[in-house]
Amino acid sequence: MSDFFKESGMYTRYEFSEFSGSLRPVNYEMPVPKGSEVLLKVDYCGVCHSDVHVHDGYYGLGNGQRLSLEDRGIKLPLTLGHEVVGTVVAVGKDSGDISIGQQSLVYPWIGCGVCSVCLRGEENLCEKPASLGVFRPGGYSEYIVVPHRRYLIDIGNLNPANAALLACSGLTTGSSHLRV
Repeated sequence: MSDFFKESGMYTRYEFSEFSGSLRPVNYEMPVPKGSEVLLKVDYCGVCHSDVHVHDGYYGLGNGQRLSLEDRGIKLPLTLGHEVVGTVVAVGKDSGDISIGQQSLVYPWIGCGVCSVCLRGEENLCEKPASLGVFRPGGYSEYIVVPHRRYLIDIGNLNPANAALLACSGLTTGSSHLRV
């Protein structure tokens, strides 16, 4: 066991257990990355308009109609936050070539990993998503588990506080120029 795990023990995530409910700090045992997982200390996490909708539990469709997010598979309690930059603090034994201390943007739009859409590399279109901060614990936390290093993007010389927003807002802005 690394010194990191001997010293850390517990960490805090900020979650809500009912739609529109208060965010509250909840302490968890420090996760030990398994397989290809990577554990990051959250350095920055944006607050996205999607976080507001997920917290409310619905998307407004106009004319008083709502799309229930509970009906779409979002389970509570939930830790929001899908615009994350963090520093790698631990890795699973199958995580490959990744350095402890590396600061990265986290790509949060993770799919199920087994359907034909995911297998062709288009997880953002998966019908059974596992997106961080939506279907899995996100960055409103001290630490976040990322399932594989392929979801970590080198931010180079970008300001990490600004880079965090690229995981969602930046993709939305650039989407009209991207091949779908």
